[in-house]
Amino acid sequence: MRCLVVRFIDCEGPGIIADILKEKGYRITYHNAYQKGLHLIPYSHLSFDLILLMGGPQSVSDPNLFHFFEPYFNLVEGVLSVKKAKLIGVCLGSQIIAEVMGSKIRKGGKGPEVGFADCKILDKSSVAFQGINSETLSAFHLHEDTFDIPYGTKHLLSSEKYPSQMYSFEDRVSGIQAHLEPNSDMLNVWKNVHKDFIHSAKVDPSDWLDKLKTMEATSRVIFRNMIENEV
Repeated sequence: MRCLVVRFIDCEGPGIIADILKEKGYRITYHNAYQKGLHLIPYSHLSFDLILLMGGPQSVSDPNLFHFFEPYFNLVEGVLSVKKAKLIGVCLGSQIIAEVMGSKIRKGGKGPEVGFADCKILDKSSVAFQGINSETLSAFHLHEDTFDIPYGTKHLLSSEKYPSQMYSFEDRVSGIQAHLEPNSDMLNVWKNVHKDFIHSAKVDPSDWLDKLKTMEATSRVIFRNMIENEV
């Protein structure tokens, strides 16, 4: 089995998702969207069993970046057209999927959402939450853009600040606005790379690694469920 991971910044990779992919015998191919001159593998939606669109600092709502995002819009459209194709979008990736499915990305009116905060599970029947008995789960947030849940999808997670935290389509295409994937190495890097954005949100990152341990156990269950689910 093969997985394509699209990165929009070098420090926002698959994290714990990569661990699960390796467990399941996936071969992982990386495409770095931030490197000029690189082009997506033609017909990627037909060549890979799973595609991951990761996070990044770019904004889908920026009209000057339309041509930058166009190949990834087309990739999502390709996945949606093939009933056996699977796609997970995280943060920016979730916004790319939402845009293709008709939801406009916009700057959130409540300012940046940064740090750990609980999300309410809205649909416990979802494949993603099999084996999870709690009503809420911990998630890491690092965004300011938001969107409405796309029409025709299931709304799965909501936070107090921004409700559109996770959605799914046909249990094979999932968008996760929150970050459930980071490991400790990633989080330490993000503290430095995104320090200005973190400072603008007036949050203290000193306890993030402790909170990460709580989130990680649940996140592994969710991603394992999504990856193992047959469509």
